[in-house]
Amino acid sequence: MFSPALRAAARQAGRTGSGVSLSLPATHPILSPCCSYLFTARSSGSPINPALRDARRSMTASSRRSAKPVDDGTEPGKNDRSSAASRDEAPQRPRGAGAFDIDTSLATIADEAASAAEGASQKTGAKARSNATSQEKKRRSTALYASIAALLIGGWWTTGLGREWETLEERERYANDPSAQDFFGRAKIRLTKMYTSVNEPAWEKLLPDLLPFPYQRPYTLVVDLDKLLISSKWTRENAWRTAKRPGLDYFLGYLSQWYEIVIYTRQPFYIAAPILEKLDPDRRFIAYTLFRESCRKAPSGNLVKDLNHLNRDLSKVVVLDFDPSSYELHPENGLSISKWNGDARDTELVDYVPFFEAIGIFDAQDVRPILKAYQGEHVPTKFAAWEEEWRRTQEAERTKKQGSGLGRIFGGGLREGGGSTAPKNLLDAERERMHQAYAADQKYWAENGEMLRQQQKEEQEKALKEMKLSAWAMITGQGMKPPGAEEKASA
Repeated sequence: MFSPALRAAARQAGRTGSGVSLSLPATHPILSPCCSYLFTARSSGSPINPALRDARRSMTASSRRSAKPVDDGTEPGKNDRSSAASRDEAPQRPRGAGAFDIDTSLATIADEAASAAEGASQKTGAKARSNATSQEKKRRSTALYASIAALLIGGWWTTGLGREWETLEERERYANDPSAQDFFGRAKIRLTKMYTSVNEPAWEKLLPDLLPFPYQRPYTLVVDLDKLLISSKWTRENAWRTAKRPGLDYFLGYLSQWYEIVIYTRQPFYIAAPILEKLDPDRRFIAYTLFRESCRKAPSGNLVKDLNHLNRDLSKVVVLDFDPSSYELHPENGLSISKWNGDARDTELVDYVPFFEAIGIFDAQDVRPILKAYQGEHVPTKFAAWEEEWRRTQEAERTKKQGSGLGRIFGGGLREGGGSTAPKNLLDAERERMHQAYAADQKYWAENGEMLRQQQKEEQEKALKEMKLSAWAMITGQGMKPPGAEEKASA
């Protein structure tokens, strides 16, 4: 508890037979919480060491001189001299074994001596040991190794970006590009391609190549799904319920005679695919389905449908959507329709059928000028006005031809009171023919649909069984049997 210097002074005083007065200030950092005074190491009735007494008196006098004097109307020096004289002349009070002598003048000297002695004993000239723990050292080493690994991987990756073109397609594509012939040019091209591939569709061609005639339809109709063909609603009683827009089956079935119908939605596959299975379970009308994975991020930040990756002639492509931002990259191919929120009295899909069938009947070579003329307009209303005007024009031309001499010679035209009727125009004749074809197709599936579905199911089960047998044969090393071997073996 006591410093070595203080203990040495006490031992010296003991050898000389004198008492040592141990005194500390009241705010000593170690002993003040425990006690406010110290013992006086003194033998009963032994005299005080004169040297220690003189030192104590000098320390006390100096501490009193440094204190602020009290202004009581007397001279400052006079009170000090009288106090010192009274202390010298005052007889020493005898102290017994249990007496205490509290003196705060020697505490500072003892503490300074102790700190100096301890500091001298600790300076050995050896190198200081690190205060870092094992966990800190482990973290530092891990960070160092990770940095080295990152540098190595980064260097290897950069080297790979600037490598030579590996495929013949790449060599032909960049053969005339001077910047693609050096290391940094190739690295820049590959890095840019990696960045753009994140925003572009997952595949270069979203649809397969065209089917041969007569299976391929002349036009492609790209239609959205949610809020256009269907509407989903959640209730506490029935959870999610999905309803079809009125006239949906007729819209898809009738227009599929002219159009390759593609459902292109911004919904993910796992949400839209089960709904599409219910809309067209026999895959009679919907040719292809594209989901969110086939969309891309436009410079505006919108998720859009990029028709450039559709693998179709854009002069034959029509996009039907209620949100123009979905086809903002190709506005000339888009046609707007109202959003459907579940109204059972809606007739918008059926109202659009005459417009789309007219494009097919008149064999439009480029649909984009036609669509541009209807942008910002209600298509069914404007087309109905156009059709009425077109019918008047056709009737006027027919009447003009009927009154000509050539018409009278060949007996053409409509005679008043006669039994002949006016010939049908192209629009009406083709509509009648296509409606008859649609009705015949509906009748055929109503009569034979169940049988066709059963045959399809049996074919799928057979294909699955053959696939399992082939996989087992490859595992066991038996190989695949030639076609017809199983039938001969069973016979």
